[in-house]
Amino acid sequence: MLFTNAVYGAAALLLAQDPAADLTRDPAATTTGGVTTVEQVLVTGVRPTGGVDTDIPAEIELDEVEIQAYGASDISQLLQFLEPVTRSSRGGGPPVFLVNGRRISGFREIQGIPSEAIQRVQVMPEEVALQFGYRADQRVVNFILKDPFRSTTAEAEIRGATEGGRSGYELDSDILRISGENRWSLDIEYERDSPLYETERDIAREPGRTPFDRIGNVAAAIFGAEIDPALSTRIGQTAVLAPVPTSGASLAAFVAAYGTPRSGDLTAYRTLAARTEAAQINGTLKRGFGRDIQLTVSGQLRDGASARFNGLPGVTLTVQAGVGGSPFSAPVQVFRYLDAPSALMSRTENLSGEAGVVLDGFLGQDWRWTATGEYTRNDTETFTGRGYSATGYQSRLNAGSAGLTPFGVVGVADFTALPVDTARSINSNLRGELVLNGDLFELPAGDLRSTFTFGADRQEQESESTRAGVFSRRELSRDRLNAQASFDVPILRRDEDRPSPLGTVSLNLNAGYEDVSDFGGLERLGLNLNWEPIERLSFLAGVSEEKEAPSLGQLNDPVISTPNVPVFDFATGQTVLVTRVSGGNAALDAEARTVSRVGVNWRPMESQDLRFTSTWTRTEVENDVNSFPAVTAALEAALPGRFQRDVSGTLISIDARPLNFAEVSREDVRTGLPFSRAFGTPNAAAAGPRGGRPGGGFGGPPPGVIVSGGG
Repeated sequence: MLFTNAVYGAAALLLAQDPAADLTRDPAATTTGGVTTVEQVLVTGVRPTGGVDTDIPAEIELDEVEIQAYGASDISQLLQFLEPVTRSSRGGGPPVFLVNGRRISGFREIQGIPSEAIQRVQVMPEEVALQFGYRADQRVVNFILKDPFRSTTAEAEIRGATEGGRSGYELDSDILRISGENRWSLDIEYERDSPLYETERDIAREPGRTPFDRIGNVAAAIFGAEIDPALSTRIGQTAVLAPVPTSGASLAAFVAAYGTPRSGDLTAYRTLAARTEAAQINGTLKRGFGRDIQLTVSGQLRDGASARFNGLPGVTLTVQAGVGGSPFSAPVQVFRYLDAPSALMSRTENLSGEAGVVLDGFLGQDWRWTATGEYTRNDTETFTGRGYSATGYQSRLNAGSAGLTPFGVVGVADFTALPVDTARSINSNLRGELVLNGDLFELPAGDLRSTFTFGADRQEQESESTRAGVFSRRELSRDRLNAQASFDVPILRRDEDRPSPLGTVSLNLNAGYEDVSDFGGLERLGLNLNWEPIERLSFLAGVSEEKEAPSLGQLNDPVISTPNVPVFDFATGQTVLVTRVSGGNAALDAEARTVSRVGVNWRPMESQDLRFTSTWTRTEVENDVNSFPAVTAALEAALPGRFQRDVSGTLISIDARPLNFAEVSREDVRTGLPFSRAFGTPNAAAAGPRGGRPGGGFGGPPPGVIVSGGG
């Protein structure tokens, strides 16, 4: 009744403004004594704009009040909160992002948009990605923006660890203007974080077979053997590891200092979290040329750097009996740290740029075309210190040079700095794509919709590295041509004219082919079934098979050796410091993936925003390309060439470059029961289009509803 009264009240208001005009349009309307009687009122509802036109329902849909409840400042932060529901269980990449149901030029186009500018968010299954020319291994997130909208925001963030030691800050400024089909934005960010050291946390390290310390420890020439019978006699036990005295190097001084080996410097200048700094600028310009064509251009430039400290450099000296003030009757080893924190530091500098363009429009009423182009370039340089060489000092010590004090003060100037390892990689990618989607012809249950995708890209990677003074250089390029076709076939449709006892049933068939210059042809096939037996209840099942080539980075990244990386050695049950080798592996093979999926989406009550979603996914991969796993005894037995141990059996190096796993299978079950309900009355600012006209005042009919006299 309230709705009826509101409709007639709105109609009367319109007639009162221009009664003659309305009477002309409605012959059935009569006016008697100044009172107008309307025989029929036609209310036309307009489908909300910006949504995705598909038979597959959204798994999650948030309105603006629910979006504001997350407290996110922009889209980037909102996606962090939504990550559990936007992550694909098929092992694909990040979600596919749309704005108002259309493709965008890249995430850089929207990442700085404030959350207040979002009217709705739709999270949809992977199968919907096929409709926009993507593979069915990424979820689809559609942002519907308010129109018009204007904002200028500035944000400052200060962060710090609750236990202290690490702090940082971030400054962000964004300008956004939306007016119909036109939009432009500019976003500038700067952030910096201080390092977090092991000494700022309760971390203890055992000396093990590398008992380094700035004052030092002494062991026999064969580690684990007795240092000197005279020392053992004086202390009453067999001495295999002894701390260096703080004053003097006599046998009596060693006896007085004997005890727990020195290990106070094992955690010195080792970072748990690196020091980082980055500056970034994004810009987007979107223009509409009528209904048919829209153009979007976006760009991003980012400059970042990080520094990680890997501890103090250690030197091992062999001191012969009677040389350098040694009080022992046999040769001994002296383990010393040098006070040079930057000698093992790893520093990375990165400069990246992106530029993208999207041009889309309509062909007639049934077909839409989208052309995209993108260029990215990433330049990364890494500098890793290798410490100091003890060769020169050892030679002078063996020669009996005066003034050398292996048990006393040792300076950095006494040793020779080793050349710094360097690595540089330049990755660039130029790609273009054309997507056509529309209705091919009409079937008894509806239109057969199709999507055709044609694309090409060229990737280039240059990498060079210098390790232990040995220079190497590699160049690799890859050209790809791809084509994909997807067909949505309506089988049954539930409506008043053609009632179906089974409800609505549709089938999706998709196939793709990709020609990779260095791997040959790779095929993709997929089949998906969508069934909606009753309103608000739908089932989705599908299976897909595809082949995927490893990325250029996995094949050709420069080889980097990072010293003093803590690794738990399952063979010995100890945590040891190793040299970790990372980079590309040119021997990788393409992987073959089979994905099976069954899901349900149920909204039990029409009046409540309560949903039940559950999806079972099984993934089987042959020749799976993956990173190096945990260091286990079984893995070392299978890949002995990836591990290096010293004569005593201590793990000293790991080659952790990616590799192919013969077979990997995984099952995931994702179940959710999202429920949302607003409490209280939203204010005008939060209500947006539901409380009044966007950017305007209140009054008049709600947006999307036209009230007129009918005839």
